[in-house]
Amino acid sequence: MSRRVLPMRLVWCRARAPVMGVSLALLAGLAQADPALPKAEAAVWLQKMADASRRMAYEGSFVVQHGNAMHTLYVSNRPINSTGKESRLMAMDGIQREVRCSETGSLSVVADGGRTRLERRLNSRHFPDLLPLDAGNLANWYAVRLGEFARVAGLDCRQVELVPKDAFRWGYVLCAEKESGLPLKAVTVDDAGQPLMQYAFVELKLGGPSRPAARMLPADAPPAARPVETERVSVRNMPPGYARVTAVRRTLPNKPGEVEHWVFSDGLTHISLFLEPASKPVESVKGQSDRGMIHLLTRQIGPLQATVVGDAPWPAVEAIAMGLEARR
Repeated sequence: MSRRVLPMRLVWCRARAPVMGVSLALLAGLAQADPALPKAEAAVWLQKMADASRRMAYEGSFVVQHGNAMHTLYVSNRPINSTGKESRLMAMDGIQREVRCSETGSLSVVADGGRTRLERRLNSRHFPDLLPLDAGNLANWYAVRLGEFARVAGLDCRQVELVPKDAFRWGYVLCAEKESGLPLKAVTVDDAGQPLMQYAFVELKLGGPSRPAARMLPADAPPAARPVETERVSVRNMPPGYARVTAVRRTLPNKPGEVEHWVFSDGLTHISLFLEPASKPVESVKGQSDRGMIHLLTRQIGPLQATVVGDAPWPAVEAIAMGLEARR
């Protein structure tokens, strides 16, 4: 099996993290974190943070850092019913990119070199909306510890550490706003406690925006993804806590034709499976990003090329990829 290193890229509509220097202060408080909360109390904390990110109106700017790369983004959120929301994510530096998300999906518009294109995205979540709708279930797979109080973007917050109970997920350190529980800062950490990605608000206004953002022009938008009708593969021995959350046929940028795109998740970590016809025998390829956050495995399953990739630990990606088998 050969090995290659994958280039790093910013993952939009599911951002994970910021700021050079902030991780030291954030992680320092973990040594003084309280013992793990009882499961029921942990579920309450997790659900409070998840609900705040959807049910509150807010707008502000945050910084995301991955390795030596740092970007500034603007985000706004407007609740539209008890669980739904409309949100906007816009890059403040680099290539002009804007993402509009709702409960039914998301579109991104990219302006690059004088050209503008629209892209459909499956995921409608992004920072600070990191936790799933039923976030309390994460207490089955993560221990939750409370740390010290801190201050982010002029607001008081409480450090909340999510410690994985196995090797199939990364750890997280959040700082939840003192009153609402809205995540103001987060760090994704590996099994040694080293930061992989970081994000933090630098300014934040709670209670806005009150009006919906202007609609993006739908011209040239790619067609919506179609559900997979006939499943050609199955997965045995799924990692604990993971389940398939979607399986669609869709087009991808710079790739001809449609591919099948499956997504597996524990609610916080997401792993994708891409299936396409194998035009020739497929060489198995194992890869990882330069900082080891994203892992990939490509192999042949019957007449198909299967590529499994996710910002997840290697054991989780390997378990799904090696557990694939062709349906008869």
